[in-house]
Amino acid sequence: MRMRLICSLSFFLLFSTVSANLSSGLRRGETCIRQPEGVEGGKTSGDNGYRIKISGNPDKYFPGEVYTVTLQNLRSSNVLQKFVGFLLTATPSITSIPTSPDTAGSFRLFSDSLSRFSDVCPNGITQTSSVPKTEIQVLWTAPGPGTGCIKFSAVVVENRELWFADDCGLTKELCADPQENEDEQPEINEPCCACDEAKYEVMFEGFWSRQTHPRDFPANEWLTHFSDIIGASHSADYRVWEYGGIASDGLRQVAEWGSTQALESELKSESDHIRTIIKSRGLWYPNVNGKTYAVFRVDRKHHLMSLVSMLGPSPDWIVGVSALELCSRNCTWVENKTLNLYPWDAGTDSGITYTSTNSMTNPREKITRITSSYPADPRSPFYDPTGSDMKPLARVVITRQRVYEKACTDTSTITEDAISHPDNSGDALRPECAVTEWGQFSPCSVTCGKGLRMRQRFYINQMKAEMTRCDRQLEEKEMCASAVELCGDGSMVKDDVCAVSEWSQWSSCSVTCGKGFRTRTRRYYDRMGRKKCHLETSEQEMCMGMNFECEDSGFDESEDPECLVSDWSDWSPCSATCGKGMQVRSRIPLVIGNNGVAATFLPGHCNMDTMEKTVCMADKPDCSFSMADAKAICMEEVDPGPCRGPFSRWYFDAHKGMCIPFTYGGCRGNRNNFERREDCVNTCELLARAGGDDHLSDQFDDDFGGFNGMDKANMGINHHQNHPQASPIDCMITEWTQWSPCNVTCGKGWREKQRMIKVPAQNGGKPCPKKITKRRQCYRRPCK
Repeated sequence: MRMRLICSLSFFLLFSTVSANLSSGLRRGETCIRQPEGVEGGKTSGDNGYRIKISGNPDKYFPGEVYTVTLQNLRSSNVLQKFVGFLLTATPSITSIPTSPDTAGSFRLFSDSLSRFSDVCPNGITQTSSVPKTEIQVLWTAPGPGTGCIKFSAVVVENRELWFADDCGLTKELCADPQENEDEQPEINEPCCACDEAKYEVMFEGFWSRQTHPRDFPANEWLTHFSDIIGASHSADYRVWEYGGIASDGLRQVAEWGSTQALESELKSESDHIRTIIKSRGLWYPNVNGKTYAVFRVDRKHHLMSLVSMLGPSPDWIVGVSALELCSRNCTWVENKTLNLYPWDAGTDSGITYTSTNSMTNPREKITRITSSYPADPRSPFYDPTGSDMKPLARVVITRQRVYEKACTDTSTITEDAISHPDNSGDALRPECAVTEWGQFSPCSVTCGKGLRMRQRFYINQMKAEMTRCDRQLEEKEMCASAVELCGDGSMVKDDVCAVSEWSQWSSCSVTCGKGFRTRTRRYYDRMGRKKCHLETSEQEMCMGMNFECEDSGFDESEDPECLVSDWSDWSPCSATCGKGMQVRSRIPLVIGNNGVAATFLPGHCNMDTMEKTVCMADKPDCSFSMADAKAICMEEVDPGPCRGPFSRWYFDAHKGMCIPFTYGGCRGNRNNFERREDCVNTCELLARAGGDDHLSDQFDDDFGGFNGMDKANMGINHHQNHPQASPIDCMITEWTQWSPCNVTCGKGWREKQRMIKVPAQNGGKPCPKKITKRRQCYRRPCK
């Protein structure tokens, strides 16, 4: 055994030479020579127990993922083996491909001072000194999609006579996981050669929200949902639904209303092609971004999986998977699969927006993927004039749970009876979880437009079910339409299919300086007018901002690569249904950060707005109630509705003659429902003060039962007996807007916020405040 003179000066000089040669690429040249200089003889065969270890011991890498790579000695010994020099490299397995971060990933160093980047070897890590060490660790970021296999190789130097390189555990190869593209499905393998059967779990997760898809997101957020999921594992000669196909009656019911019964009946009638019917409860507000699960089985005949869910509210939009292959070419079952889900138009309704009224498409059109450029209609909530990629609305994650061994000669088939019961696993098989039959659907939750209806079933033994933690679906919801398709004043509806409303008021100019544009709109009273008539429903004209010329700040943000933005979006719909409201438009940063992710905000020096607001006028310019409207609203009894939400509201008690708080459930109810006490007082006590119409005033007293015997004078309500004038109406004014951006790009400027008069004072009512604009100073960078 050689004596190691660790304390000798010559030994340290030798290791310094080895260290220098390893860190400089071992030998300078165009390629990375892996033999250290200053050592005696060639490398020793084997790895001496040294291993390259990657966190998680993966068989494959996922593009863009970060892994910890460790070089260590794994010999089972009481003495830790130490080394003084090393070189760790990552290169493409195909030697003809040049080594770069794009082709082989990239290393990152921990702050332990044991390693540094090699000066010459591309994508190489080496030691910082000859201090003996037992292991080293670095971070490795995998390359992007489309890259092949990566080879990790290591050189380890223990002393000048003993060094190892590239043998056994000092080389490791990782290839990209074939499931790196979560937007594409694999090809169908028919026939499937797997003899075994498999059981899978599918997880459906919702992403759709006001944050991920903000454009025209439904205002009635309580209607947002993914309907109950339905699908099947099936054979290759059958489709539950098909990309580019025509929707069946069952799929139409799912797409338009979220009703699964008809499609389930269609699946049961095709029992020869179906192995398992997949059903799972939907994701309803406020759990739209939750997860829901189902299980199913596959065999070599029924090796495809399909499922579908309605995106609601919508005319006929769905998300789902059609004919996903789970049988691999090597005759095994796929271990896991993840797919992003995007919206599809089922082709049964011609609506463009989330809340379009029913407009049946006849004949039905092909099922078509909705993108940022299709339909090319600015009213579409997914429309983007830049044509940028859309974010997914949901995803499915399919995981293999179990494999059932079968002989290839086993031709036994599943019985139709087992197929006919989609809830044939888990809690459904436990007697303590037995449930009743489904009840009847409730009436539609709204009296006009679209709403929800639901039905329920119950555990037969509620106490036992709770004790054993049963988890079966007890409530089923679906969309419904009331007898009145459009909410609003029915007198506005005309018989002529091409009749249109009056033009709205012109919007404010789109710019504050220079040339811009302003718009006005009108609409068809009949929804069929959009298809049969050819009248213009929007007009645009040039306008000048408040300042005719824009000041030159001396800095052109459009030329700064950190300040790139998209074009402006279209103006949003007016935020008000009566009087003045706000419209907004936005643009997004086009800057990609160092992490490869699009930036959310622009740097401060850009001085560019990503959102603009403008005042708009709703179709109904006057927000005031008529006496008849107010009387009808204020005489209604309080109705919290059937839902169980915790919303604080106010109602007018006709017997007490005052506004009283109550808890609103969130759906249905009636119009005697105010968000603020001030709104309740302004609406209902206004009626009590009205004395101009003695008949109406007397009827008001009669209907309200004399305020339950209380004197109106003691309640702060002035009745104005026998007064011939109309009642006074106080001024109504909006809340203050947000502060505007600074009106300069350098130096000192001003910011403003405003409020607007909704209803001016009338008949001696409380006057409007004189101050409707506030200003304050703002400061930008010094002007050059």
